[in-house]
Amino acid sequence: MIWHIFKKDLRLLWWLAAGIAALRFAEVAVVQSMGLFPVNPQLRDLPLTLAIGEILGVGFAICAVVHQDAIPGVRQDWLTRPIRRRDLLLAKFLFIVLLIQGPIFLGDLIQGVAAGFPIGASLAAAASRSIMLLLIVDIPFFAFASLTRNLLEAVMAGVLGFFLFAIFNVLLPDRFSSRPTWGTGEEWIAVTALAFMMCLGAAILLRLQFFRRRTRLARYLAGLFAVLSLCSTVMPWQPAFAVQRSLSPAPGSAAAIGVDFTPGAGKIRRDAGFPILSGNESSAFIYLPMRVSGLPDDSSLQSDGAQIQLSEAGGRAIAARPAFPWAGFRLSARRIHANPAGQDTYQTIPIPVDVYSRIKDRPVRLEIDYSLTLFTLASSHALPAVNGNEHLAGVGWCGTKINAAETAVQVSCEQAGRGPDCMTLVLEHVPTGLRNPERYGCDADYAPYRDWIFIPDGLARFGGNLAFRDINGLAKYPVNGSKLGESRVVMQIFRATDHFTRKLVIPEIRLSDWQAASTEE
Repeated sequence: MIWHIFKKDLRLLWWLAAGIAALRFAEVAVVQSMGLFPVNPQLRDLPLTLAIGEILGVGFAICAVVHQDAIPGVRQDWLTRPIRRRDLLLAKFLFIVLLIQGPIFLGDLIQGVAAGFPIGASLAAAASRSIMLLLIVDIPFFAFASLTRNLLEAVMAGVLGFFLFAIFNVLLPDRFSSRPTWGTGEEWIAVTALAFMMCLGAAILLRLQFFRRRTRLARYLAGLFAVLSLCSTVMPWQPAFAVQRSLSPAPGSAAAIGVDFTPGAGKIRRDAGFPILSGNESSAFIYLPMRVSGLPDDSSLQSDGAQIQLSEAGGRAIAARPAFPWAGFRLSARRIHANPAGQDTYQTIPIPVDVYSRIKDRPVRLEIDYSLTLFTLASSHALPAVNGNEHLAGVGWCGTKINAAETAVQVSCEQAGRGPDCMTLVLEHVPTGLRNPERYGCDADYAPYRDWIFIPDGLARFGGNLAFRDINGLAKYPVNGSKLGESRVVMQIFRATDHFTRKLVIPEIRLSDWQAASTEE
């Protein structure tokens, strides 16, 4: 009977499955036509638009196939015949897997193979993305559709759910303090909790509906699981980082690393090359000179979060700030081979304006609880600076070209699956060994699997621009345009090896002493 129900749905709804397949393969065609360096800005945005349409199509298609044999009510054909509940459930699930998720999987597989990746890597990336979409999108939609009689009820319920989601977000006191893991390498822990809660709720709802037809109870439980799923995203930082720390690939490798306040380095100057943030109506910024010691050769360090606490000399707390994951506030340092073991940097700290105005000239106690990650060199690669086009082992398909303004070398890479945690790019003149300033980027994702929720296909993309000419003529580069023909782009890939914590205590500090100095000071 499973096969008969599947064939009936296929005869009636084949056009929906064909529409989803058309959207997916149109996206594949557009992405492949653009290559590594899309020229048309409108064409560059088209794959994301098609991916959004694809997800909406998936939702409508799942609702349509479930509503062919709606669960609520007493006048359905499958009840009067009768048809085994298990057969009906499995037939609908088979349609979702083969005809809705199947084209998406096939499109990801074709896209990876067309980009030159091995069949194994392409298959793994496509399967990983399809499994996540099945768990996060398809099965929850399946359970949701089983609660409604028709598309109109489904749309109205969806509008109500979106409204409640908006209210939930408004009620959160602060987006960053309420969801501290989002935007960090630990985000996957909250995503996993969300996926688990959604799948658990969907499994319970499907069982209630298909085997007991308890629609009213299932609807109440759907609201409960929706709230629990939202709450699972509001994960406190400390337990999330504790989970991440327990999964460190090389625990203890960061044991020698220290983080210290070095007031002798003086306050930061606005012309020092370090990003200086202007104060705004809500926050003032101070810049603490720091030294990171004990870094191994060819390694880097980055703070995933930091909890700061200000208190008076007597111990009374003045203000506390939660973990801040934003790039401008991260403590980071890097040690290149043969460089000194101690690396000097600055820690940017936002202070509420009202608190800063009240205590800026008074001695206070400052405590910072750091959550840190050590990255070590995994591999090094090189490709020509001009018109490079190679598949690099462990990196992916990479290419280089000079930008339209002829001021920088563009580097663009694609990988089937996960990209690198951190990487450096540097322009090097091969005959002389001269190098321009390197570009270091770190968009760490510590998940044991790829988070595909907001990614429109099965490829990870990364790269950067390496300047060789200043259009204003102010900066002079060792490797300029005349040397590009004999130059190469050197790429280093870093992987996370240890997650650890450090506590910094400054018994007495005056905040006003550590604002950015002007160039005249």
